[in-house]
Amino acid sequence: MTRNRIRVLEATVANQIAAGEVVERPASVLKELLENSLDAGAQHLRIRLEEGGLSLLAVEDDGIGIPAEELPLALERHATSKLRCAEDLQRIASFGFRGEALPAIASVARLRIQSRPAEAGAAVQIEVEGGRVLSSQVCPRAPGTTVEVRDLFFNVPARRKFLRSPTTELGRMQKVLRQTALAHFAVGFELIQGSRILAHYAPAASEAAQDARVGEILGTDFLANSLRFAEEDGELRIRGWLGLPTYNRPRADEQHFFVNGRPVRDSALNHALRAAYADVLYQDRHPVAVLYLSMPPHWVDVNVHPAKTELRFADSRRIHDFLRHAIRSVIAHEAKPSRPLAGATIVPEGQAVASRGPGANAGMALGGESNAAQWRLSGSSAASTLAEQAGRYWEQVVAPADASNSDARTKTVVPTDQEQMEVTAPPLGYAIGQVHQRFIVAVNAQGLILVDQHAAHERILYERLKARRPDERSQTLLLPQVLSLTATDVTRLDERAAWLEAAGFQWTVTGPQHIHIQAGPADIPSAQYPELFQSYLTTSFAEFRDSDAFLAERACKMAIKTNHPLSLAEMNALLRQLEACPRYSQCNHGRPTVVEMQLAELDRLFLRGR
Repeated sequence: MTRNRIRVLEATVANQIAAGEVVERPASVLKELLENSLDAGAQHLRIRLEEGGLSLLAVEDDGIGIPAEELPLALERHATSKLRCAEDLQRIASFGFRGEALPAIASVARLRIQSRPAEAGAAVQIEVEGGRVLSSQVCPRAPGTTVEVRDLFFNVPARRKFLRSPTTELGRMQKVLRQTALAHFAVGFELIQGSRILAHYAPAASEAAQDARVGEILGTDFLANSLRFAEEDGELRIRGWLGLPTYNRPRADEQHFFVNGRPVRDSALNHALRAAYADVLYQDRHPVAVLYLSMPPHWVDVNVHPAKTELRFADSRRIHDFLRHAIRSVIAHEAKPSRPLAGATIVPEGQAVASRGPGANAGMALGGESNAAQWRLSGSSAASTLAEQAGRYWEQVVAPADASNSDARTKTVVPTDQEQMEVTAPPLGYAIGQVHQRFIVAVNAQGLILVDQHAAHERILYERLKARRPDERSQTLLLPQVLSLTATDVTRLDERAAWLEAAGFQWTVTGPQHIHIQAGPADIPSAQYPELFQSYLTTSFAEFRDSDAFLAERACKMAIKTNHPLSLAEMNALLRQLEACPRYSQCNHGRPTVVEMQLAELDRLFLRGR
């Protein structure tokens, strides 16, 4: 075997190797050039393309420019104005800092750079081909910098053959531009291919303009179905837009994270977002979000990969928990009652309620004493349990705080006009009827409310199950119930014993394929124990990866179903309990529980005001 001598690589070869990490395709070139322009303080950037960036990719900016004597250094490897010592790596605030991008790009393309600081009388232009400087001369240009990259990978055929069609490469560059435009609202961007303007984002200083940019990039549907928010915990801050749980996608392809203004990919951030939506989304659906995290630079290490899209947090657990808690709070707050529920109280059963509005006596007849018996739902024990809680919820959540006011405790203060309705009506209003024994129809101050009775009851039961104490889980049977199992069931019984016990089941094995159920969940009729026990053994184990999923499945099985008739009192009990739940706008699977139609929408349907 021939022994090769160790030697230092030529600069052009070293740069081509570095380009393999930094320059994958036109989109990565665009990312590096945009970061350089942003670090230069540019307020307007124009991107010009030909053939999807394969023939030409040029970025023009109005930044501070590079002095003539420093411009050749910008093409040298590891030459940068953004670092001075190793300690600076611990507090990086710029987007670029390695000093690798320009020389790496120049080594695999034909590059021309023009730059002029504001104080200089003219710009300087340098042309490079495959890492070799061809010329340097003075040229006219307004203050700022232009970098033109032509024929990417012209001298590395092995890399060029892996590039896709111009259309595909253009799509990837548009994605980079959208990410950058989301990260920097104060900067204007324009993307031109040939003579065609493909994108134009004007600087967005105001909140309205920022909303408009988000809507332009993610779609107006997202903007209409999202919540803008801001939370902070000391030096840790988060802001952005969260899609409602009902606005979701089959893939996690519209989750945009920015840390100190830098677009990043991080599994901990993705996991925190997913966990925050865990009990309001189907397991195969993903939330949509645009999130901006701000923290001291020394809390995060961006020097993980040359592409600078990956990072490492000093305290990943704190970041994860803060993000998850903040998002869960926002989602829960969105569904919380927006005003105190004072003024809505209970009238004795059968007592008529005066009203001057059409159909109002149906909607306001909330009859029934503040007694669990008066709120009992007919049918299953699960439904009865819901009703038994209604009286307590009614007193605690809806009735006035002044317990000494006996009139307030026995009569409903009925809103007789729109102004009074706005003061007294609960957020979900007053029930006026049921549609096909499936949906509850209610009226509130804003208009009409439609409630899916199964989804609403499911959310209520799920929150109750999560909050229940261990000693409230089981009820012991006077006579054990015998259950026969298959061989597969016996195997699964060992695997799922912890979940079954957490659900409230207790059992003894009486034979190779027989058990005696001795206790079961306290809030489910004992007659349903064998069927429920069996269903937990046969359901896909993937659905029981955590206790919340297990409880969500139980709540779904326990909830009242379609074709379950409800009285007005029972409907109102359900509405009041739903208002007391966090994240009440969605069931445990992400389906909406409540749909509101405002008066203005109803007016439009009937062409009123025309």
